[in-house]
Amino acid sequence: MIEYSQEKIRVLLFAVHFKSEKIENTQDSLDEMESLAVTLDFEIVGRDYQTRDRLDSKSYLGTGKLNEIKCYIKDNNINLILFDRELSPNQGKFIESYLNCMVWDRTQLILEIFANHARTPESRDQVELAQLKYMLPRLVGLWAHLDREKGGIGASKGTGEKQINIDRQLIGKRISRLEKSLKKVAGERQTQSKQRFSCFQLGVVGYTNAGKTSLINRLTGAKLLAQDKLFATLESATRSLPSKVRPEILISDTVGFIKNLPHNLVASFRSTLSVVKNADLLLHVVDASSPNIAQHIETTEQVLKEIGASDIPRLLVLNKMDLVSDRLEKLILLKSYPEGQAVSVLEDESVFSLKDRIEEHFQDGFSRDSLTLPYDKADILARLYQLGTVEEVKYEEDGIHITHAINQTNKKILSNLLKS
Repeated sequence: MIEYSQEKIRVLLFAVHFKSEKIENTQDSLDEMESLAVTLDFEIVGRDYQTRDRLDSKSYLGTGKLNEIKCYIKDNNINLILFDRELSPNQGKFIESYLNCMVWDRTQLILEIFANHARTPESRDQVELAQLKYMLPRLVGLWAHLDREKGGIGASKGTGEKQINIDRQLIGKRISRLEKSLKKVAGERQTQSKQRFSCFQLGVVGYTNAGKTSLINRLTGAKLLAQDKLFATLESATRSLPSKVRPEILISDTVGFIKNLPHNLVASFRSTLSVVKNADLLLHVVDASSPNIAQHIETTEQVLKEIGASDIPRLLVLNKMDLVSDRLEKLILLKSYPEGQAVSVLEDESVFSLKDRIEEHFQDGFSRDSLTLPYDKADILARLYQLGTVEEVKYEEDGIHITHAINQTNKKILSNLLKS
């Protein structure tokens, strides 16, 4: 992470608009990057873009545009330039040297936000791992000044090159340690998942700042941290959903997704995102008031596919409906997404309606059954209350007569208990 002084960092946002793309997409992407920068409390001084057929492999932009940016930096006292696409190590090095100004790309910006928001040891390790993997191919040039100052002798390596090799070894060792640590955490999560096997698992996914945590708080009565910020939640949190449905429904919050989410971050957060893969149902929460709702849905679907969770049943939740004030806009939205459930956390009726749909989903596949428990196995009755819905209990001479409803998965668990 960079050190922040009390004086705000003055930032210029820059994007490349390809002629084959709509200019609106470029503007939307700049808007989103501005929101990301504001999350770090940067001061946005200006924003610009250049229309091109393709990127320059060395300089990313043409020298004419770079000279224009150089003048803007000087005239406006710019501290940092944010590029909306990932820069290659060579491009980043060239631009920074040419402009004599700090340069970040979108990936580095997102990594910095994650680093600032990480609170638990696991999330800090996940972010650090992603940062180191991002940094590793960018070491060349960091120590080149040592060669210029001291020079190399004969055919031996220069001081800068030696330092790069030392750094590579240190980073490689640190990456190895972090991967082992996170692998251990993943194993612990798997154990927790097995312990919760008899419960219904409900995962909440969606674009960052779609209101996932606020929705969970309203559904469960929990008090998880909910902020109007991008990536306010990095750690997975699980709470019980109060319901008459049995077994118990556990609902888990997850890290928000975003367009062009760095691959290293997705890889590093796989253990946290395992709650998504283990879910019986996913609530795909979207901000209904966003003009980019279609793109947000597509981005979430892409990430779900990448982590192997695209086949899990999903319920689309059109959240923040209270922010959609225009009646016609609401009608168009509901017609465009007829499968969606319109919700506002400020309106009890819509939250209760969503809860009803969740319960209906989990009650589908339940079958009514009856059994007689011998008194020496009476302890199984308590377990049955966890596995299904107990409708009637009668204590007779030959045992405990129970009428209950249970799904197929937990019926097998019950069968094994009866055999043991």
